[in-house]
Amino acid sequence: MGALALLFGGCGAGQGSGPSTGSGGTPATGGSSSGGQVGSGGSTATGGSGTGGTPGSGGVTGSGGKGGTPGTGGTIGSGGSSGSGGGAGAHGAGGSAGATASGGTTGGGGSGADNGSAGSSGGAGNGGAARPSAGCSNAQGLKTITTGGMSVASGLPTSTRLKITSGGSSREYIIDIPADYNPTHPYRLIFSWHQAYGSDTGNAIGQYPAFQGPNFDAKDYAFFGLRRAATAANDTAIFVAPQGISNFPWDFKRDSVLFDDLLALVDANLCIDDSRVFSTGFSFGAMMSYALSITRQTKLRGVVAMAAANYNLPNEPTDTNVAPVAYMGTTGMSDGTCPWVGSDSAKQGGKYCVLAHAQDNGCTIPSSIPTTTAGSKKYLCYDFTGCKAGYPVKVCTFDGAHTPSSVDDGTSSGDDGLKAFIPPLAWQFMAQF
Repeated sequence: MGALALLFGGCGAGQGSGPSTGSGGTPATGGSSSGGQVGSGGSTATGGSGTGGTPGSGGVTGSGGKGGTPGTGGTIGSGGSSGSGGGAGAHGAGGSAGATASGGTTGGGGSGADNGSAGSSGGAGNGGAARPSAGCSNAQGLKTITTGGMSVASGLPTSTRLKITSGGSSREYIIDIPADYNPTHPYRLIFSWHQAYGSDTGNAIGQYPAFQGPNFDAKDYAFFGLRRAATAANDTAIFVAPQGISNFPWDFKRDSVLFDDLLALVDANLCIDDSRVFSTGFSFGAMMSYALSITRQTKLRGVVAMAAANYNLPNEPTDTNVAPVAYMGTTGMSDGTCPWVGSDSAKQGGKYCVLAHAQDNGCTIPSSIPTTTAGSKKYLCYDFTGCKAGYPVKVCTFDGAHTPSSVDDGTSSGDDGLKAFIPPLAWQFMAQF
């Protein structure tokens, strides 16, 4: 516990975090996220498998939409994520309520749910077609943005190390663009922020420095496992991993400008969906993602914050509450660095990051949020009910310490890039939009 606190800190005063973690693997033993792995409607969503091809008549997906994986509504509700029918639901017919232990967050509509009733927080998804960026009409954008870049040693062949001038300073970042990049297809864009004592390189190569455990490499755990999960889902995305400054790398005033500048650069040169921009990170990176989630709501569709805190980030912002944003938080119940509750009186800790978004999104606030217990070797996810359509709030607590890659399946312990339960849940949370 003490070693983990020293290696991965950033939330507690004076504590740091290990180098960047990397990629996680698709087959998490923890199960799938809201919507259910096995729903009463079978393995395909009511929207079908999509007859219109990739750039369908109404948007990104074909006229029938993408087939969902889980239950009656599927991950993408009936009608698909955007096709000609529009996005009928983020969580499908069943909604996303209830808490589930160790099997993921099965939605209320799925007959195999461990917990949770029908639920009322099924969202309207993005509500329609993609919003193509300016880069979708820039035939030379890929060449422009990658010119002068360098490959990333031990990284993926699709990753490039680049420079940008932001706030008058030269800053580094790594961008990962699909090998079969289509300049007319609007991709999701995911920002991935490293932890204290980490780096953009560690983020991009899947480095997990605490114990160098199994399956922590670029193929399995780049960008906290989301890249592998996206590839496995045949739904590739563009990833951006900024490089911080010093051991405690992020300053909100400085690095929110870096976020804005990087987003503008990518938007102008690459084809992204401006309505599907996301942010994720661990520890100090989670703190940066949380800070963006309460100030950049009109630019971000959703955030996944792993071991977040709402204190100790330089120039910590206050919640602007200008618009809702989808939010998922994860916290280990033995985390002494970025704890579930840092201070109830000051409303500090991962719990209060989640509650801020639940309140902003109009969700029903329970008298107590269900959490897992130390020693259970299980995780438990809770989906808030009653949230504004298309703006779910989800929290997963697990039996573990300060880590983004816990193996929490009821029998195992430790960390593993392929068995980590968070990456597939995090990807599923983003992919519902």
